[in-house]
Amino acid sequence: MTTLWEAIDEGEGEICEQSFFGEDLSAVSLGHVEFEDCSFEDCSFAELQAARISFDRCTFASCDFSNARMATSYWRDCQFDGSRLVGCDLHHSYFVRDTLRDCACAYLNLTESKLEQVRFSGCDLHEASLAQLKLKRVTLEGCDFTRAEVYGTRLRGIDLSTCNVQALRVSDTFFELRDARIGIDQAPDLVGLLGVKLV
Repeated sequence: MTTLWEAIDEGEGEICEQSFFGEDLSAVSLGHVEFEDCSFEDCSFAELQAARISFDRCTFASCDFSNARMATSYWRDCQFDGSRLVGCDLHHSYFVRDTLRDCACAYLNLTESKLEQVRFSGCDLHEASLAQLKLKRVTLEGCDFTRAEVYGTRLRGIDLSTCNVQALRVSDTFFELRDARIGIDQAPDLVGLLGVKLV
């Protein structure tokens, strides 16, 4: 069975239609690598440093990307299930038609990334850096955005009604929340950003 390291070496930067289980790429540095139609289970990419890495039609089950540095990465038609992205730096990245389910994404850095048709379901994004995002048809279901930073990110049309938005960090003008959809039970949390208390 080909290991992940062997696949990278033999594929000369292009790895297609392979499955990897329990592989460890922790704290290594990679150049430009492209993965297509690959599956990863219980693999560790913790503290990985990668320049312009891309994943196309890949799945990640119980994988660990904690504190990885993967800026300007590309993710298309990927699925993450029960994976860890705590402290992962993905700023200036591009995501299209991706799904993240039950993932630990606290302190995740997506600053200045583009997300199109991306779905987050049951994810913990507390204190994540979500500033200056460009969003298009993004779905958020049952996620925790406690103290997440969304400066400069327009949430217009985004349904936040099932999410925890307590102490969400926005700009002084609160324009990020304009035309976002919230539930009545979330009103006290968002009104609190204005320094107003409901009685």
